[in-house]
Amino acid sequence: MANKFELFVETFKPSSGLVKPDKKTIKQVEKILPVEIIEFWHEFGFGNYADGLIKIINPLDYIDSLYEWLGRKDKSKLPVATTGFGDIFYYRKLADGEEDISFLNIHYRKIDVCVYNLNEFFNSYIVDEGIINEMLKKELFDEALKKKGDLNYDEIYYFVPALIMGGGEDIKYIDKGIGTVHQSILFQMGK
Repeated sequence: MANKFELFVETFKPSSGLVKPDKKTIKQVEKILPVEIIEFWHEFGFGNYADGLIKIINPLDYIDSLYEWLGRKDKSKLPVATTGFGDIFYYRKLADGEEDISFLNIHYRKIDVCVYNLNEFFNSYIVDEGIINEMLKKELFDEALKKKGDLNYDEIYYFVPALIMGGGEDIKYIDKGIGTVHQSILFQMGK
């Protein structure tokens, strides 16, 4: 099987311990997600890439968190990746065969469309140096990795206090914990 996201894998080295999708996951998402991402999961798996700078996630692990933030369940939207700081990239299956990848920034409570094509997301958008530095916060991530240690698949680095509560994007405000728990806490803080 040819890897359609070769530049992504070159840019974000897969970590050890990646987990392949099970049949239950595939059955629940195959009518929504393009076959390319499912093939990618089969070839590489869910887990940390570039030590967790970006995580390719099992959508079922993060779907409740995404829907909490969106305010409703919407089966045309599925989370596919998170940043090392817990922001969510999600796939949207739009009308008439159109699609996009959107970005839910949990720290600044914003949603933006990244690109209108999954292949473009993996092959050009997310591997762009500016996106890596700004959106993935590469420099701060590297500092956090040195200070707080490696991330497990379900962990993220987060800010204490949260940015909406006066914290700052600085290493002195970084801690780590379970991503979905922190996503929910941040959502509740902003209510």
